[in-house]
Amino acid sequence: MATIEEHTHRWPGIREFYADKEVFITGVTGFMGKCLLEKILRSLPEVRRVLVLVRPKKGRSAKERIEDLFTCKVFEAVRTESPGVLGKVQAVAGDVSQPGLGLSEEDRRLLVEEAQVVFHLAATVRFDEPLKCALEMNVMGVREVCRLCKDMKKLVSFVHMSTAYVYCNKLGAHFEETIYPMQSSPNNLLSITEWMNDEQLNALTPTLLEGRPNTYTFTKALGEHLLVKEAKGLPVAIFRPSIVGAAYQEPLPGWIDTIQGPGGIFVAVGKGLIRVMRASEHAIADFVPVDYANNTLLCIAWVTAQQGGVAPSPSARQPIIYHCTSGSLNPMRWIRLYALVTSSYARYPFEQVFRRPWVMKARPASSWPLYNFVLHMIPGFFADVLLRMLGKKPIISRVYNKIGRALDHLSFFIMNEWTWSYRNTDRLLSLMSAEEKKTFYFDIRDLNWDTYVTNFCIGTKCYLMKEDLANLPSARRHIKRLRNTRYTFNFVMFLLATRLLYVKSKFARQVWGKVVGFLLKWLSKFGLPLLH
Repeated sequence: MATIEEHTHRWPGIREFYADKEVFITGVTGFMGKCLLEKILRSLPEVRRVLVLVRPKKGRSAKERIEDLFTCKVFEAVRTESPGVLGKVQAVAGDVSQPGLGLSEEDRRLLVEEAQVVFHLAATVRFDEPLKCALEMNVMGVREVCRLCKDMKKLVSFVHMSTAYVYCNKLGAHFEETIYPMQSSPNNLLSITEWMNDEQLNALTPTLLEGRPNTYTFTKALGEHLLVKEAKGLPVAIFRPSIVGAAYQEPLPGWIDTIQGPGGIFVAVGKGLIRVMRASEHAIADFVPVDYANNTLLCIAWVTAQQGGVAPSPSARQPIIYHCTSGSLNPMRWIRLYALVTSSYARYPFEQVFRRPWVMKARPASSWPLYNFVLHMIPGFFADVLLRMLGKKPIISRVYNKIGRALDHLSFFIMNEWTWSYRNTDRLLSLMSAEEKKTFYFDIRDLNWDTYVTNFCIGTKCYLMKEDLANLPSARRHIKRLRNTRYTFNFVMFLLATRLLYVKSKFARQVWGKVVGFLLKWLSKFGLPLLH
């Protein structure tokens, strides 16, 4: 029997495959969705049309929200170089948490008749999302997209985005590209939400999670199990990225527009708000740049169309699963990440910071509550006292409470480690031409972490906080003032401590005399007369 590789010479190339195709995307207003749409318009301009599911919001229609989206900086290159391609995007009003995706009859008919390639990205990624909402978005949404795909007359490829952490309750495990058993049934849980109130469901949630730290990973796992049942016979694949961070190269180095996830933590470190984090000597920070993730998505859809999306193993007729992670191929540990982030913000500081960027590691992890209280809550309390004295609204303690919750959510992933098989993703890479590997790069082995983290930090400054790099000199001067203030404070505290000991210790009096003498001599170098 001929192998997949032996058939590739008869396959169309990636650009040729997407030419004249109708693409349907959910979740296009999210961080990854924006980048995916931009990549398609810039690198695959031969596409016939891109249909995007958008929920009307705050009085803005789906079409108006897409028009607003195109004003974002992420689309600057497309607007400048080929503005006509923006006309290929058509907004479709809908909501993945609603039955039938909330589509009108006309829009559903359009998708059934025309859509050929489907990317399902829409999801709630909040770790603290109530279970009912997470089920509606991440499980019922999968069911509704599958049912729509089953009716599509021209469907050739359907890619569902999951997460590499769907089975993170298996601590220290190595995950193959397969779907593992679960105790819960997705359909049963969807049925429960119809009659159980929110209070009852929230009380039951810790038991249902099966050891997972949040509803996000739990409902993503349920979504995969539902997909196996609902998408039988469809050309479908599952994409599992780890933590998706700022762009490495495209659309702009360091581009990021979401405060959720690592972006928000980076900003808090750069602002000097976070001074201590939990740490494990060996745990790996498994990040993937958003452009690597989206390039992988586009290539998965291409190969899925050629081979039908069925796993090569005859014993398990599952969708093919593709991992997009870094830890197994190009590992970076959290300890190193902390150092890279603080050094990057020392060179590219924010314009207004609470303290100088610096992070210490809480080891052992049990020391975290004490460090958090001393280095976060106490400074926050005194900062709010000062704000009240100045007639301003006290906000620092409230900010620290939010940061504390975010760090609590992240701690599970900082303190634990997993590895993932990469066979399907490596096979995908081997099927691409040299030119395609340049345009749709996703080999994480090539990523330079020092460059990436530096650009990530600059991206939070430019794109999240909207700061101009032209103002860097004044920001650096402010950091120096904070440093000098800190050094002066420490020195004064030292003098006061030794002065308190002066009256009780002859040795302390000798030390005090020498320190004062040295200080006076040092001051004399600046033209100040010595006191006699």
